[in-house]
Amino acid sequence: MTTTRGSSRGFSRRSVLLGAGAVMATAGCNLVGGGGDDPTDAGSTSGGEGGGLSGEITVALVPDPPGASEFYRAQFDLFQEANPGVTVNIIENPADQQLNALELMFQQGEGPDVMRVQGGAALTRFYDRGWVASLDDLVNDDFTARFPEGSLEPTSSGLHREGKLVSIPLVWGDWGYTHLWLYNTDILAENGYDAPPATWEEMVEMATTITENGGGSVFGTAPVAPQYFIEVVQPFAQKPGVNVTTGEPDLANPNVVAAVEVWRQLQANGVNMPGWESWDGGRPFTEFAAGRLAMYPTATWHVAEVRKLAPDIGMGIAPIPVPESGRLAYAARSAAHQPIWSMSAESANADLALAAMDFLGSVDFYKAYYEEFGSFTASQVAWEDQAQENEDQAGILAVAATDIRTAPNPELLAQGAEAFWADAGGNADLDVKNAYLESIVSNVDYEPLAAAIDTQVEALIVQYEAENADLRSQLTFADWDPLEDYTA
Repeated sequence: MTTTRGSSRGFSRRSVLLGAGAVMATAGCNLVGGGGDDPTDAGSTSGGEGGGLSGEITVALVPDPPGASEFYRAQFDLFQEANPGVTVNIIENPADQQLNALELMFQQGEGPDVMRVQGGAALTRFYDRGWVASLDDLVNDDFTARFPEGSLEPTSSGLHREGKLVSIPLVWGDWGYTHLWLYNTDILAENGYDAPPATWEEMVEMATTITENGGGSVFGTAPVAPQYFIEVVQPFAQKPGVNVTTGEPDLANPNVVAAVEVWRQLQANGVNMPGWESWDGGRPFTEFAAGRLAMYPTATWHVAEVRKLAPDIGMGIAPIPVPESGRLAYAARSAAHQPIWSMSAESANADLALAAMDFLGSVDFYKAYYEEFGSFTASQVAWEDQAQENEDQAGILAVAATDIRTAPNPELLAQGAEAFWADAGGNADLDVKNAYLESIVSNVDYEPLAAAIDTQVEALIVQYEAENADLRSQLTFADWDPLEDYTA
């Protein structure tokens, strides 16, 4: 039986025109390659066809979204049933504690066999420390056929380090890059609106009206994700805030100031739903599903959670509003996939751990995850036909088709700048979130807060330039038009 426990560690290159990006223009097409093999048969859930695997492994994961604890236990029970003699122990850590918990486990010589690494920055850090194993033994035609054609290229997959596959994705490559404006069609109609806001100015007017008419029971909006307004006007890596068209720190850019100012004024005028600043991750969709929040910017996974709570709600899905003067950038696709699952280089049962990784990358697992949570998984064949028949999911695909562009990824392309990115990306003090939240919540100007972060980033660049005189040029992609896909 799969065992589950919480962590006891004390923590409560050039071408990046990605195959995953092609689905944006032709969302209804089957873009999965694999020669003559039927990709729907790719990936046995047995993780080894019962071929003599035995022993015990530990998997350290994050139990999100809601219901994930039960889902993972059930899935690893299936893995064990297909592999008699195998025991999978699960350690669960909250998302904000997972990386610290993993680091402590490895430092104590007790690293898990399989783990959620939670993205590219952490994967790079763990790889550099020798904690992550190569998964190249998994790669064959069968494995490759599970994923969008071309999306496992080492220079652009997001899953490779130094040419080696070291991670497996969970969700569809563009799942995390697709940002939505959710709105309650009934609340908008009751206030005289027949369409969602297309511009910031329209959003402010509509949100203000809804809050004024709501009598303290219904509110126009809440700044759940102000960064989604920022991304439509500024082509930069939000942490550490380097504008990749200039190579300069640019969080205090006037366009970014304007984006934050929208939310600051809404807060100052009492339009935003009170208490949002203390919400946990599930509160926004809970308030929306209850009919108390009319519209808000959000990640894709909220859509399914709303439907679970309110199956009959009038929910509309729209792109993030842009300035009346027009957008200056798009949500930036920096890699084909986001790394999630990795295997320990220190595993005492490497064959079994590798089989578990194969299981987590199987079509059957991806299909089960999609059916449970409504999240598009990394294997499109597991969900694309069903998604087009689902109004909510088709709405997500429609936004993704128009609102994402492939961007240069300095972490993959800037040869020689790796040390800077590892240092800057791992420094929480350089996160723009610190500045925009303080500005909105405390009703203070954003510009000086952002300028202070820019100064710190500039100092860090200068520090690394002492050893790498070409650093600034390595961070700069001057020929890239942020309104177009990067194809250099």
